[in-house]
Amino acid sequence: MHVTLGELIDRGVASLQTGPFGSQLHKSDYVSQGVPVVPTEAIGWRKLDVSVMPHIDDNTAARLTRHRVRTGDILFARRGIQATGLSAIVEPQHEGLICGTGAIRLRLDAASGVDPTYLSFFLIMNETREWLRAHAVGAVMPNLNETVLRGVPVWIPSLAEQHAIADVLKSLDDKIEQNRRTGRKLEELARAVFNAWFVDFEPVKAKAAGATAFPGMPPETFATLPNTLKDSPLGPVPLGWEVKALADTVKLTMGQSPKSEFYNEEGRGLPFHQGVTDYGFRFPSDRVYCTAEGRIAEPGDILLSVRAPVGRINVADRRLILGRGLGGMRHVDDQQSFLLYQMFHVFAEEDAIGDGTIYKAVNKDFLVMMPLIAPPKTIRDAFEAIAWPMDELIVSVENESAKLATLRDYLLPRLLSGRVRVEASKLESPCLT
Repeated sequence: MHVTLGELIDRGVASLQTGPFGSQLHKSDYVSQGVPVVPTEAIGWRKLDVSVMPHIDDNTAARLTRHRVRTGDILFARRGIQATGLSAIVEPQHEGLICGTGAIRLRLDAASGVDPTYLSFFLIMNETREWLRAHAVGAVMPNLNETVLRGVPVWIPSLAEQHAIADVLKSLDDKIEQNRRTGRKLEELARAVFNAWFVDFEPVKAKAAGATAFPGMPPETFATLPNTLKDSPLGPVPLGWEVKALADTVKLTMGQSPKSEFYNEEGRGLPFHQGVTDYGFRFPSDRVYCTAEGRIAEPGDILLSVRAPVGRINVADRRLILGRGLGGMRHVDDQQSFLLYQMFHVFAEEDAIGDGTIYKAVNKDFLVMMPLIAPPKTIRDAFEAIAWPMDELIVSVENESAKLATLRDYLLPRLLSGRVRVEASKLESPCLT
């Protein structure tokens, strides 16, 4: 059955509600902790990103009770060139968040005969997103409104088939999300080890206090540690450790952009990355390619953004061309895990370096003179032996996620258009036909 969202609304089984007007929710209402509010930038590919949500206090939230979201609601990004066409389903952990001014909420009645999970996949399908972008209001800053959303065409098969389709697609999505959680936990663990050894100097302090070992550190490595700190340009550091300019420990390649006539999206040449637009959790996704010669990053090189946002980091998972917004980094001893977590620490706050000064761009002259702590190679080797296997596991789960995403994106339009059908009689394990 083909319907529009407007037909579901007119039948009284669905509703649309735009987030609170600017007169109802001001920037001054935001606080550091409280009830999260869903802004445009928190709405991604079917998922909500809680990390970018501002907060309001309980009193303000009480004023906006009608804008609280429920499990199964679908939120549309209302405005923005990149955001138009994106929508996300509200999952149980998001129950009670406030729909922000940059979002529109779609709520389905239980009697609608529409599975919200099924519909969330239908709405994120390329064809639907293209329809939304084509019908958005405004050429410079596209906007969605309730009138536009009412016109969205939707294919609604039987409820049993909707459940089966949603089950297939969600199982792929859930595995991708599980892999990403695994990757993030591994990274958090490696960061914690780096900070303990090379920022807080916990093993050195433990030795100074009389300890004969440190958890997780090889005994032979612990034995080589000093038991005192000394002053340095970076503050106290262990006795015998050095502080060196970045140029002394890192091979730095600054990007340079070829002419745009050499760019393409058909896969000709090498992947080309101008900045952070296509950054992922650890590796960038390849969208633009370039057939001209350029500044090259090799697999494993760290990709540092040198234009706003300065300091955002990814890793090259294949040979690629660096645009002017990126720099490629390789440790002189090929200790890429040590260098990666060192850069995560140095650029812990994007756009801020050293004393917190804000930079919109940094050049090679600035970077090569940056002071970095340079522990003895034996200590770095010991860290590498711990962190490198974690990074390899991250590579493994990210590669699996990429394959699962390719399969999901292949099945998505075929399942949702009926070109590939699922056996709805066995919802526990739907079969593709």
